[in-house]
Amino acid sequence: MKILLDILLSEEHRMTREMARKFAEAELGPIAEEIDEQERFPMEVYKKAGEYGLIGSTIPVEYGGGGADLLTNAIIKEELCRVAAGFGMSLNMCTTNFCYFISKYGTEEQKRKYIPPVIKGDALAAFCLTEPGAGSDALSIKTSYKRKGNRYVVSGSKTFITNAPIAQYFLVVSRMPGTTGSRGGTLFILERGMKGLSTGKPFSKLGMRCSPTGEVFMDDVEVSENHVLGKEGEGFKIMFEALDEERILGASNSIGIAQACLEASVKYSKERMQFGRPIFSFQMVRNLLAEMATRLDITRQYTYSLCPLVDKGVKLTKEASIAKYYASIMATRAALDTIQIFGGYGYIKEYGVERYLRDAKLIEIGGGTSEIQKLIISREILKQ
Repeated sequence: MKILLDILLSEEHRMTREMARKFAEAELGPIAEEIDEQERFPMEVYKKAGEYGLIGSTIPVEYGGGGADLLTNAIIKEELCRVAAGFGMSLNMCTTNFCYFISKYGTEEQKRKYIPPVIKGDALAAFCLTEPGAGSDALSIKTSYKRKGNRYVVSGSKTFITNAPIAQYFLVVSRMPGTTGSRGGTLFILERGMKGLSTGKPFSKLGMRCSPTGEVFMDDVEVSENHVLGKEGEGFKIMFEALDEERILGASNSIGIAQACLEASVKYSKERMQFGRPIFSFQMVRNLLAEMATRLDITRQYTYSLCPLVDKGVKLTKEASIAKYYASIMATRAALDTIQIFGGYGYIKEYGVERYLRDAKLIEIGGGTSEIQKLIISREILKQ
């Protein structure tokens, strides 16, 4: 960790890491098990995160953000996910998949209206892409829109949408009927309370249980041109431009979970006595710890080194997919090894480490499955 800090992190990055870690431990640590068990998103903590500047770290300062770099965002997400991965995922959906898009492609009016309430912690936002028949094949979405004079009418449904059950704002990916592929996509900013817009009840999930997930239904939702983000017909182009950032930040989610696994494993191996000595003295336990630490440090170093390049506009399709793919399987392996170190205690909820496994598994599925990441990696290799 020291080498990583010396090479990649500025003094501001170190201060952010320390602040985010203290915040997560103080505000999320005492309730992490409770909000997982109750499947409750802690809006009170989200509000405090806004006050600490943890939601809008990368948003331009003129809209109330911190104007920081991608690495700052990755550091914050890692620290939040180390304590409560579901909270980190929900918060990042607001930061990256909503505020980032609006700050980059929105009109001045849209920026002033939608960004401040989210980064202050007053409102949650959702990015609505996945549909019942369109998961990995994102371009096959059926949600559509049509013109009605100078207005638009949006119809369709979305599923597996993070924050949907309690979000105030929805960034919806739709397409013009009759278009195929990457043509005809348009992004609409919808708001809870609009006529025809509704959400389903929260899904009960295996992991990330404090992050609310559900369905969004649009039954002829009529909006004005002020609700179109970017240019009509360029929705897919806009969405694809942010994929590198999204995958890198997906990797930071896994890094946070794996860091929690390592810390818990080291602590427990020093405390647990068997055959008259702590279990860390046994070679097999030391092997598990060494392998866990090695995979974690390699993943963090690789992932964090990509952040400055993305900020410079370098296209890193292959590298971002490598980061997400490897980080996700690394975290799942770390969680499995942690449970093994804890033995029977790792299998019961009282000790908390089984939550790491449940949370880690989602990153192999959401934001592009591991199988999709491998397809992308191989495609980019063949191009070279």
